[in-house]
Amino acid sequence: MMGAVLRIAAAVTHRTGFFFGWWVVFASAAIVFLTGGTFFYGFGALFNPIVNEFGWSRASVSFAFSLRSEVGGLAAPAVGFMVDRVGSRRLMVCGVVLVAAGFVLLSRIESLWAFYGAVVVIAIGMSATGGPVAMVAIAHWFRRRRGRALAVMTVGAGASGVMVLVLAGLISAVGWRDALVIMAGVQLAVCVPLAMSVRDRPEEMGLVADGEPFVPPPDGTALPAHVTEGLTVSEALRTGTFWKMSIASGLASLGMIAIVVHQIPFFTSSVGLSEGMAAASVTAMTLLSLLGRLGFGQLADTMDKRYVMAIAYGLTGLALLLYASIYNGWQVLYVLPVFALGFGGSIPVRPAFQAEYFGLKAFGAIQGLAFTISTLGGLAGPVFAGWVYDETESYRLAFVLLSIGSLLAVPLVLSAGKPPAAETLPIPEVDAPVSGTQ
Repeated sequence: MMGAVLRIAAAVTHRTGFFFGWWVVFASAAIVFLTGGTFFYGFGALFNPIVNEFGWSRASVSFAFSLRSEVGGLAAPAVGFMVDRVGSRRLMVCGVVLVAAGFVLLSRIESLWAFYGAVVVIAIGMSATGGPVAMVAIAHWFRRRRGRALAVMTVGAGASGVMVLVLAGLISAVGWRDALVIMAGVQLAVCVPLAMSVRDRPEEMGLVADGEPFVPPPDGTALPAHVTEGLTVSEALRTGTFWKMSIASGLASLGMIAIVVHQIPFFTSSVGLSEGMAAASVTAMTLLSLLGRLGFGQLADTMDKRYVMAIAYGLTGLALLLYASIYNGWQVLYVLPVFALGFGGSIPVRPAFQAEYFGLKAFGAIQGLAFTISTLGGLAGPVFAGWVYDETESYRLAFVLLSIGSLLAVPLVLSAGKPPAAETLPIPEVDAPVSGTQ
């Protein structure tokens, strides 16, 4: 059955000129839109209802989001090794089921520890469902347009900001518990079929990256050379570039994730916005981040990726300082675009950088290890911001201090050089023609 589906898809690709790699991109984006958006951005909509019902401190509730990030980071190496061996499709199906189960568990919590336990289940599922797994497949499907393809995939995550309004509306209509159950059902109904449609490599369909026909190498190997070339995990770990890029990502995550978690509470408590307007601001921020994702992804295909990442981190550092300085609702209009461009722009560039510098041989495992290191910032930032608020009844000092992390990431990423062993890796030709739909 599966072989017949692949033959039909290959025939459609050949006759219509549509490159199936773009379907992999769109399906992955849709999965990330529903699974990641509901909890990653939607956590802000759950924040106040949970605090109000249980009376837990903001730091305690913030820790749940940080726990999600850290558990996801700890699971990332295992997920990375698995995706290199069993492929993205199987992991994504399992991940969707786990996320849905975690939502149901979260809807039934009565204690802080049950809250944390449900979040752990969601975190493990999101590790297998989210962007890093899809990025492995997309990195195999594209070479010359890899930055753009990764950027389009991350549009799903950026557009998922609208899920804040959906979740907030459901919470208002049926309560936060039933809202989570509804979202779990939607994810199972939509995301499982999408995950099953993903193909791990173009060679499965008689193609190679960018949609060219697959011509078996003369040495009789099953895969083209660029798929098997690159650094091993141990070789990557011995390079300064790996550590500089991972630490820079972690430093930038301190403030970026703190904003994602605390933007709604900050805008309601310190800027005077209503709950509805604050939720809308998250949606606006994520939609504006699409410009950063697509624009910076385009730049990543045409210029040194270190410079592109440095610009993105610099913008997030500036935005954090601006967040600390606003007191009126109208000021949100100039703060959100600055943060959104930097936040969105950094997302597709990092995996494109990794694929170019380290190759595809151990892409998933290397990405997983780098993600683990970078999520330390995602763990510390929201908890620190919540603690500062609990102590001072203001987020402003926290935002100023967290901005330092993003600003320090700029020179760190600029100093990252290409690993010597990677100098021989084939680098995509940006201006070469590409067949198929763009």
